[in-house]
Amino acid sequence: MLERPRGRLRPLLLLFLLCLVTLALGRRVWADEVLTLEKALALAEAHNGQIVAAREQVRQAEAVSRGAASKMGPKLDASVAVIRYNEEPRKAVVGGGGGYIQDSFKETWKAALTLTQILYSGGTLQANLQASRLEAEGLRSQELRTVQSVRNAVCSAYFGFQQARATLVVAEEAIALAAEHKKDAESLFNNGLVAKNELLRAQVALSDAELDRIRAANAVNTARKALERTVGVAFEPATVFPEPLVDLPEFALPELVEAEKKALVFRPELKALESSRGAAEFLARAAAGQAKPQVALEVEASDVGDSFYPDVQDQWKVTLAAQWRLFDSGEVRANVDKARSAAAEVLARMDDLRHQISLEVSTARLDLDSALQRLRVATDQVALAEEDHRMALKRYKAQVGTNLDVLDAQVALTNSRTQLVLAVYDAFQADADLTYAIGDEPLAPMEGDAPVE
Repeated sequence: MLERPRGRLRPLLLLFLLCLVTLALGRRVWADEVLTLEKALALAEAHNGQIVAAREQVRQAEAVSRGAASKMGPKLDASVAVIRYNEEPRKAVVGGGGGYIQDSFKETWKAALTLTQILYSGGTLQANLQASRLEAEGLRSQELRTVQSVRNAVCSAYFGFQQARATLVVAEEAIALAAEHKKDAESLFNNGLVAKNELLRAQVALSDAELDRIRAANAVNTARKALERTVGVAFEPATVFPEPLVDLPEFALPELVEAEKKALVFRPELKALESSRGAAEFLARAAAGQAKPQVALEVEASDVGDSFYPDVQDQWKVTLAAQWRLFDSGEVRANVDKARSAAAEVLARMDDLRHQISLEVSTARLDLDSALQRLRVATDQVALAEEDHRMALKRYKAQVGTNLDVLDAQVALTNSRTQLVLAVYDAFQADADLTYAIGDEPLAPMEGDAPVE
């Protein structure tokens, strides 16, 4: 027979049950929440590993900067030392008949406080501090670009998922059209108005539509997994997504020259490289400062005795030390040349990046322009295909049209609807890529990105 839990275990069990209930409620709320693009972006900023790693790099750089600043301030050290000799330490007395006197205790204890301050470093410490601050600023710019990159990847995955869902809707509509035509062909065949081969062709068309639906459903599942991977969290099976769009709000198509100018101002990579160039120049100054005198001040107060709490001899001393390396076999010059070469390298990389930015902005804008043109053509194509299918179906039912006309009209209608879906989400993707190429503020959620009632 099982024993009842003891008193100390009951609070733990209650806490465990409370956690389970909270988790269950949280999961249920999450499952009922509509996962819009904006919420997917917020999840990615909190959970994506690239963003988390970039933030930690910034924290590391900030810690390095604080460490560089601390080297310019005073240092206070406390020390305790004990020295034990195998015999009483003595030293010889010169003159006065010679002999020896006790030099120290056989067991000597020393407690001391030492204050150290760098007074002059040739500008090395100040330059290192400025270089570390610029490196941290550069990493902040890289972090911003990482966030933009992840957001663009999330948009791509989200648009791909919604596009797959819209394609699945088109495939299901194609099945409905094929099933309706099969029903009409079967009715005509049963009445002896058409040959059996027309019924068979209609059944084959329905099977093809079902195969397309299976492939579309698999594409939806694959796109969902890709979205989860990009966001960095797994969604609940019952997570609700907005209905996919079949039309597109108007996009503002910026002028190419203005877009390129804007990108040269906003792109974080350029700011990061500018910070790296400044840091390299300060590192060159820091290296050059090592060839100048180094001056330090040290103040020590100590207490010496023969016990753990020494109190026999109190003393203090002040040391002002200056060191100047007169010859270093070219070490300082080599470090200066290295830092200056790094600054020149960054300048070359900045020039190349400007050309790359111009190419990216031009490509993204052309893609958006092309997608919008395709959208207009696809919209008209769908309207024409729907009318053609309606007429082909009526002609077939009236036996003045052929079975092949209906099947061709079905294929044309399905293709036109698919092309419309592709054009819609290609336009969304192109707009996101253009925003990413410019390096503008993070994307706003799609207009109309809401569930259909």
